[in-house]
Amino acid sequence: MKTISLKKINTNIIILFLLSIISLASPIIVHYLGLKGTEFLPIFFALSLGAYILNPLFLIMLSIISPILNYLLTNMPMPPILYFLIFEGIVFSSIIGFAKNRNISFILLSLFAFIFARLSSVILTFIFNININTWINGLISAYKGVIINWAFASIMYLIFKEKDN
Repeated sequence: MKTISLKKINTNIIILFLLSIISLASPIIVHYLGLKGTEFLPIFFALSLGAYILNPLFLIMLSIISPILNYLLTNMPMPPILYFLIFEGIVFSSIIGFAKNRNISFILLSLFAFIFARLSSVILTFIFNININTWINGLISAYKGVIINWAFASIMYLIFKEKDN
């Protein structure tokens, strides 16, 4: 029994490593294409890809590691946006982790998780004394990123669900 759980942990570590690389590459690609990271949320690409395949604990780890790794290597995203992305990632990952194996459509769950994660970061506006209008403008401008990331999460779900059957 321990061999199976160790194998699962090793698989999650490998997936976490690969998704960390994707989380580093996706913002660079988005910015290289002349697109705005605040609109397309490229740091969430790795989370949306890992939402169905990663263990919830490793998904939460990815939501913390991705923005910090990006900040350390590229100096982006800058604080306080860095803290917002970490917080939103943790909320997204927690919702996915809690409800993923319940009798809920994963496609609807991932959409709800993205929207709720974005909305929940309003709490940080009070902690970091950010103007609420700035937060609202960021929320509105990121609709493209929410749609793209939700599509990625849905596609990954459909691909892996098909392989499970």
